[in-house]
Amino acid sequence: MPDNDLTIDDHRVVSMHYQLTNGFGEIIDSSQGDLPLVYMHNTNALLPSLERELTGKRSGDPIAVTIYPEDAYGYPDESLIAEWPRATIEEKQELVVGMRFKALDKEGESKLVTLVEIREDTVVLDANHPLAGQVLTFTMAIVSIREPTTRELEQGFAVATNPNSVPSSVQEI
Repeated sequence: MPDNDLTIDDHRVVSMHYQLTNGFGEIIDSSQGDLPLVYMHNTNALLPSLERELTGKRSGDPIAVTIYPEDAYGYPDESLIAEWPRATIEEKQELVVGMRFKALDKEGESKLVTLVEIREDTVVLDANHPLAGQVLTFTMAIVSIREPTTRELEQGFAVATNPNSVPSSVQEI
């Protein structure tokens, strides 16, 4: 079967342009003006709910998917927001609201946290995913679908191809 007839299925390598907006229509992320996103399907590279929606699609299919928090990054969990002594963090780097860094939780595991507030002697850190609680709408244009190489199958993820091999006739979203 020629590559242009392939559908998105397990372990196929997909190249796509995308735009991600929140429930208010604000752009959160986009590949527009950049190289397409390349990933191997059903390898946990994307949200499982998004991969389910992409399964069976072909190059050129228009795709718009809205995903609610329960199928994306969940709802914010207040127990993942904590106040910490400012000095323990400030000694390592200058503090800026919105910065993200790794911190150890009570069990000693590394978590990615966001600095959400700087107070006089403390800071407030949030370990929720930044997109928790948000309705996400993905608009996508599939550029190409191909079988993975042996190397990609062995390593479990796709390798982006030469950007000059992307067809110039791809419509931007």
